[in-house]
Amino acid sequence: SNTFIMAVQRQVLHNCLDKAKHFITLGERDKSRDYCDMGIAFVAEKRIEGYGAKDTIEDVRVELWLERFWMFLENNDLML
Repeated sequence: SNTFIMAVQRQVLHNCLDKAKHFITLGERDKSRDYCDMGIAFVAEKRIEGYGAKDTIEDVRVELWLERFWMFLENNDLML
């Protein structure tokens, strides 16, 4: 049903960040980076669809999502 799909999609970014945090604790650096990249790509896709920096995805501003993912990459020395 449509509601199920919406509920799943609504949690994409929270899930990506949670998974990134989970894998970094396991020392799985590549998997952790992949989840950050997925999150950033998801936000980028929304930007192309017309979302602005102040618009919200999963009740969090677009700009804050990007900041969270970039800070996580930076703080865990995952930048390529």
